[in-house]
Amino acid sequence: MNEIDLTYDISLVSWNSEPWLEKCLRALKAQTIKPKNIFVVDNNSQDGSLKVLKQFSEVQVFPQNANLGFAKAHNLNISKSSTDFILALNPDVVLEADYAEKLLDFARNNPRAAALVGSIFSLGATEIDTAGLKITIWRKVKEIKKLFSEPTQIFGVSGAVAMLRRNALEQIKVNAQFLNEAFFAYKEDIELAWRLRWAGWQAFCIPQAKAQHFRVLKTEAPRKTRAAERRRLSYRNQLLLYPSVESLKTFLPHAWAILPAEIFRLVFLLLTDYKITVSALAEVRKMWHDARTFAREQPRLIKAKEVRAAF
Repeated sequence: MNEIDLTYDISLVSWNSEPWLEKCLRALKAQTIKPKNIFVVDNNSQDGSLKVLKQFSEVQVFPQNANLGFAKAHNLNISKSSTDFILALNPDVVLEADYAEKLLDFARNNPRAAALVGSIFSLGATEIDTAGLKITIWRKVKEIKKLFSEPTQIFGVSGAVAMLRRNALEQIKVNAQFLNEAFFAYKEDIELAWRLRWAGWQAFCIPQAKAQHFRVLKTEAPRKTRAAERRRLSYRNQLLLYPSVESLKTFLPHAWAILPAEIFRLVFLLLTDYKITVSALAEVRKMWHDARTFAREQPRLIKAKEVRAAF
């Protein structure tokens, strides 16, 4: 790097992540541009995660007595950071040595770039796991499974490996929350992408920066219990996106596509997963007012048609 040296910290959230932590942390130590700090919130892991973390003296670990959730844990790390960027990272991601350098080089020449990601491959494969997030007019958000040939603007970046500009996070935070803690886990990266876009910031994939993603999370809970919790949170948070980030001017022009898609989803889930669906709907009802309050406190600096241009 030259001209303006940008600094970054690592924000890592560990939850029963013992199998991947060592590889992840060794890759961070090998970065050509070193992070200023490595902050790790451990969400009450029941495996050997803390033992692994203690092997790395440069890592600042904040053990918790309960699972704070993905969003709140990252917020805790980010609040301790003072660098230009924060690289929010899952412990099952292994970065190539020049990953951070390539993203920061791009960011230095693109001051409106607030969220950056590289080409993230599935572990041991040539297939792309994610090159960012894309959104449709019916509000389906998908991982981009394409290897770009040059830096490309995208809707948002996956929360698994997100380089985030501090100035942007400070501008869009609400009640000291950079990530929306109401989401707990799942789709908080989508909510963040919306808020950044409303404030006029941009997201990019820098394909020359490469990493690998295991995309596996371990927990002591039975598989059936884990799957049920994922489905409940995923559906609940999908619905919470509407009061949290939409406006009438973004929603109504696409209502013809959104409403049938949501009705189909609701009917399907009621038929296949009735209890979880009813539970998620009850939570949304209780959380709706707070979500609208959160939305009203967000900076919305560009017109709705500019936001819709991403769809």
